[in-house]
Amino acid sequence: MSDILTQPQIVMDSLRRIVQALRESTRQSEQTSGPTPAQLLVLKRIENHDGISVNELAALTFTHQSTVSEIVSRLEARGLVRRERAATDGRRVEIHLTADGRSALETSPLSAHEKLMQAVSRLPPQTLSDLAGGLDALINAARLADQPAAFFFEDKSDPHE
Repeated sequence: MSDILTQPQIVMDSLRRIVQALRESTRQSEQTSGPTPAQLLVLKRIENHDGISVNELAALTFTHQSTVSEIVSRLEARGLVRRERAATDGRRVEIHLTADGRSALETSPLSAHEKLMQAVSRLPPQTLSDLAGGLDALINAARLADQPAAFFFEDKSDPHE
């Protein structure tokens, strides 16, 4: 089989594997009624960066600020995080884990989302650049560029709220 025929199959098979892994992570989370994989990712970043702001959290999760803000609001509603004004700068709002948030993290597995983020961070710069350009071209060719880039399988009607 020529490269022209195998490369599209490699791309589609890779996308299928990614979607399947993300779906499985989400399914496992739904079965436990625990935080979603996206919520766990945010909780882990807060645990590692106590007092982080929403903007900083967005940068660490490679996600838009408004998406992270929604996740933090859900976590706050569940009592897993709390927001506080910074003692040194009243304009800054810091996010901290609660005892329940720490407890939720104790039993949480590494999600497919986290595995993908770690893998992306380890790619050589040229590979990362090629992948970013290729995926951007794919999204534009499929006319999906206007879709919001939210966390994987994070639904507005989140059953974990």
